[in-house]
Amino acid sequence: MAVEKKIPSEEIVNDKFDQATANLLVKTGLGLSIGIVASALLFKRRMWPVTFFTGAGVGASYADAQRIFDSVSALGRPAVTNNNANNTNNANNAA
Repeated sequence: MAVEKKIPSEEIVNDKFDQATANLLVKTGLGLSIGIVASALLFKRRMWPVTFFTGAGVGASYADAQRIFDSVSALGRPAVTNNNANNTNNANNAA
């Protein structure tokens, strides 16, 4: 049997935090860029498109961060763990 190497919980949280931070920087930067272009080309250099698209980028990254840190459910469905999968397989094999 292969021995599974356990990863400390601090490393798991650090990886998730790094992913969420990178996601925040990328999506905020993209929103800022789209807002600047939209403001310059379409809205006579108003400030609200920059604010709107930057906020949309922050909101999208916040939603992704919630999804990253809340790994219990995906798309509203409970996650299947190995224990649940084994119990389901055992119930199917017994029938």
